[in-house]
Amino acid sequence: MNKKFLLGLMLAMFVFVLAACGNSSEESTESEEEASGDEAVETTEDASEDEASGDKTTVTFWHAMNGPHQEAITELTNNFNESQDEFEVVEQNQGDYSTLNQSIMASGVSDDLPTLAQATASNIPDWASNDLIVPLDDLLAGENFDQEVLDDIIPGFLEGVSYQDQMMAVPFAKSVRIMYVNDDILEEYDAEVPASFEDIQALGEEMQAAGDDRFALGLEAGVEMELETMARQNGAEWISDDLSTVDIGEENATEPMQYIVDGIDAGWARTAGEDGFMSGPFGRGDVALYLGSSAGLSHVEPGAEESGISWSTAELPVYGGGEPLTLLAGNDLTVFSSATDEEQEGAAAFMNFLLQPENTAEWAMATGYVPVTNEGINTEVYQTYLEENPNTAAAAAETEYAIASPMFAGSGEYRDAMTQAQDAILIDGAEVTETMQNLQEETTQIIEENN
Repeated sequence: MNKKFLLGLMLAMFVFVLAACGNSSEESTESEEEASGDEAVETTEDASEDEASGDKTTVTFWHAMNGPHQEAITELTNNFNESQDEFEVVEQNQGDYSTLNQSIMASGVSDDLPTLAQATASNIPDWASNDLIVPLDDLLAGENFDQEVLDDIIPGFLEGVSYQDQMMAVPFAKSVRIMYVNDDILEEYDAEVPASFEDIQALGEEMQAAGDDRFALGLEAGVEMELETMARQNGAEWISDDLSTVDIGEENATEPMQYIVDGIDAGWARTAGEDGFMSGPFGRGDVALYLGSSAGLSHVEPGAEESGISWSTAELPVYGGGEPLTLLAGNDLTVFSSATDEEQEGAAAFMNFLLQPENTAEWAMATGYVPVTNEGINTEVYQTYLEENPNTAAAAAETEYAIASPMFAGSGEYRDAMTQAQDAILIDGAEVTETMQNLQEETTQIIEENN
């Protein structure tokens, strides 16, 4: 690793000691919601090669899964270990994504990295640029990973793990944005499930005219994913895949931001604010429609059941007459260059196991994520699950048109700038167009300086 990167790692560790700084990315926010209300399972950081049975090659796996998600990954790991006698995966819970990232940075300095770990889209470019992780193209072409599995990964998920024309990770715990629907409110107003954001505004205005103090639209405190989705539906590239175009400050991108601001100002839309996550207000019956992660299903259900409201899910509405589109979130699995050849082969075998149709389906059913392969979605067990749990069907349907935002070095810096611009608009009342044009200039500079 170069000196600049080492200094950056040490500085990041120092800042973390001074203040518990959370990752501003959507994946981090999503992880925090998943962990809320769950007691984290005790970490296994002291696990060592002594835990490996016989002459098996030990593969260390760091992750940020807690509660039921921890239980699900433990079961899959145990099943893999029992399925063969060559490798032994030792999973080590690192807390949440922010803590996992801090552990990776600390281990990068001390040269004590795991074999593989979960990674978010903002991690991969920086790790790859400093040779911490290996491109997987050759590894996955070996005897421990099935070509049929690779070919079956849903295209949008596969695009989301490519960086500089190389496959740097394997999709794993993936979610999409969906719309949670309070069926009672829609029935009260004899309204259909909105297919467009214009329909949502019409419902909100009708509710206000009736003196209803509930909200038509609820958004998370961070609206960056909804904003980018709406802008892309409206014809903006936002940030193009080849990084040559950034049009965040152009009209087709600023219009959706103005829509959000106008809805909040008018009183028919709101963000989670002090509630933390919109699953709470939605579960209480305060909001007719909530746009959020499909992985939040397990958080919506208890509150809705307690409040006695009838609810469902639907695919995202479309802004500006565009085409359906949803953005991917969640995390992937990546392999570290410090691992031996045998350990990397073990990582490939483990990832291949996780992506087997029944396994990716079981993982999705246990966690609220979606299967990452077509065969996983089409397994009999998952199709039966969709029939028995109709609220999961919208997320599965959206995988056909889900896309990933491009990965680039400096994406963490971009997300910080995006958060600051968003807060300036929604909290401080900054003018939308000027603020987003400034963000466009700043984002362009970040990309040019880092790529």
